[in-house]
Amino acid sequence: MDWLHEIEVVLFDLDGTLYQDGTFYKRYLELLFKEGSYAASLGEILEEMELVLEGRHTSSIGDWYYPSTDTWSRGEEVKVEPNQSAETPAIYAGDAWSLVSIFTVKHGIGEVKRQESFQQVRKEMLQGSSSFERHAGLYEAIRQLSGVRLKLLLTNSPENTGREFIAALGASELFTDIVYGAGKPVGMEHFMSELMKREGLRPEQILSIGDHAWNDLYPVRKLGGHTAWISAYPSSDTSPWDVRLTTLDELASFLVDIQQSKHKHI
Repeated sequence: MDWLHEIEVVLFDLDGTLYQDGTFYKRYLELLFKEGSYAASLGEILEEMELVLEGRHTSSIGDWYYPSTDTWSRGEEVKVEPNQSAETPAIYAGDAWSLVSIFTVKHGIGEVKRQESFQQVRKEMLQGSSSFERHAGLYEAIRQLSGVRLKLLLTNSPENTGREFIAALGASELFTDIVYGAGKPVGMEHFMSELMKREGLRPEQILSIGDHAWNDLYPVRKLGGHTAWISAYPSSDTSPWDVRLTTLDELASFLVDIQQSKHKHI
């Protein structure tokens, strides 16, 4: 990768990028579907979720779900369905969080219930009630990444929950700035455009790292930036990301590579 020394700005995602947790979705779905008529479907939903994440389902990470027709499709461009409206937009299955969102929409669970369950899952993760773990090696690699001009964290999480979560990770001081409620993917494109104007940057000097391709990577690639996709799950998305990572160990090593490349070109 002969472009690493060019990187001046690294954009980080939060969920699935600064930490990985392969079990949180089980508790999330339990909170969403444990009551009323939904309870009978919980076992089937959990099983279907696991099949999708493992790549053993007809649908997978990287697909699009259309609520208006209860159908899935593959491909980078969103298809316009006959009954699709602003109230029922297509959902990109970018990660486990978005798969949970798909199941809530599919089964008619409202936004209030989803937000309540989300807040509870976040709280339990911080209390150690899941496989959620802080990755000291990754955070040290971010800290040591001094060769770039800016290290920025952009998350769609609202500030009231995101700030507490990032503080619990011990990651608050690792970044030049943290943007909450980033509104990705549209917000990512706007942010990068403004960043280039403000800092006098070329697109190829910016690298975005994230696990949700549609939110974190597509907008950056569209503008000519570099992309690194990190995910433990198989995907139907065949986009040519610059870097493909699976674990946080790999991400930490990649950041070390960037620092070493920058150092060599001083």
